[in-house]
Amino acid sequence: MKKIIGIMSLLFACVGMSAQDFVGYSNRTTVYETYQPAKVTLTTGKVILQKQANIFLKNGRMLFKNGHFDMEANMAQIKAVEFKDRTYVRVDTILATVVDTVGVNRILCRTLIDLEAFSKQKINDRVLSNFQMTDMQVSATTVDSYDGDNVYPLFNEFFFEIDGKLVLPHERVIRRMLPKKQRSRLDFYMQQPDFSWSEKASLRLVLELFEK
Repeated sequence: MKKIIGIMSLLFACVGMSAQDFVGYSNRTTVYETYQPAKVTLTTGKVILQKQANIFLKNGRMLFKNGHFDMEANMAQIKAVEFKDRTYVRVDTILATVVDTVGVNRILCRTLIDLEAFSKQKINDRVLSNFQMTDMQVSATTVDSYDGDNVYPLFNEFFFEIDGKLVLPHERVIRRMLPKKQRSRLDFYMQQPDFSWSEKASLRLVLELFEK
């Protein structure tokens, strides 16, 4: 188990190799403007209905209401979170959206606040220091203090789940994994002017090369 966690942590450390793409700005730090009902699948297999849930864009974790407080879930206990319009699966400590599936394989995407770009916007030291919070929970006032007039740059980061393994959408990585007969098809796709390693349609074409 420790080995698997180490591999996933290494994957997320390789940010420069992955398909990271700026997607715009948000004036809030949660995916949904208001908390939404969600079906939460725990690592034990138990499924619970959380009436008020959200996703924290600072670290990709699930938030839920506990009375008047916004609490951060213990991610070690969560396997998946299903909202009405999208499904998230836990990868390491981050919830990633299931963008598309091809057979048993999937395209996953995590959307987060670009903290490095945010720090360059000359936001005052008080707000910046507020990002250093505990891993277990955050208070309602802490979460809400990011909203309002602040603007947060967001990025998407795509990756594949192929045969149960996380794979970076990178030419060298994919080429090594593909059968030789499929590599020419990959070359053909990459030569197309609209191909992008950070675009859903292109990633689906690549994922289809792994269909048996």
